Amino acid sequence: MDLEGLTRGEAVAGGAAIALIIISVIPLWGSVSFEGMEEGTFGLWDGGVFGNLPKFAAFLELATVVLILLKATGAMRSIPAVTYLALGLTATLLMLMGVAVGPGVGGGGLSGIEETRGPLLYAGAVLCAVTLFGGWLHLRGEDTDGFGNRSAAPPPM
Repeated sequence: MDLEGLTRGEAVAGGAAIALIIISVIPLWGSVSFEGMEEGTFGLWDGGVFGNLPKFAAFLELATVVLILLKATGAMRSIPAVTYLALGLTATLLMLMGVAVGPGVGGGGLSGIEETRGPLLYAGAVLCAVTLFGGWLHLRGEDTDGFGNRSAAPPPM
């Protein structure tokens, strides 16, 4: 596995995608509380709490990791630069829609049930945006040196 052959954008996108996959199993994506009962937290994968939008975003992040690992292992020569950008943009939009909709625990408007968004829902949206940024870095950074500066052709004589 040649991790040195990855561009900076691929490393940023892959790191953010791995972090999102890891935090997706931590049950701090939201909470629900009932009158007279203590608060309970839930995770991204708990039965239909967020619908499918953030879950699709997590699957797109997983696809990003798989593509980066395929390139690092040499199974794929090159991946079109716009691929990471498209995956990151789609995942970011899906996660932001999940933030806007929020959890739907099924209170049905009953009094005494309060549903809140947790910190990891917002962190997931930020990590998807970081993946988008990594895709943008990869797209524009194909001709950069090791310090992120674009290599310039010598001026014409």
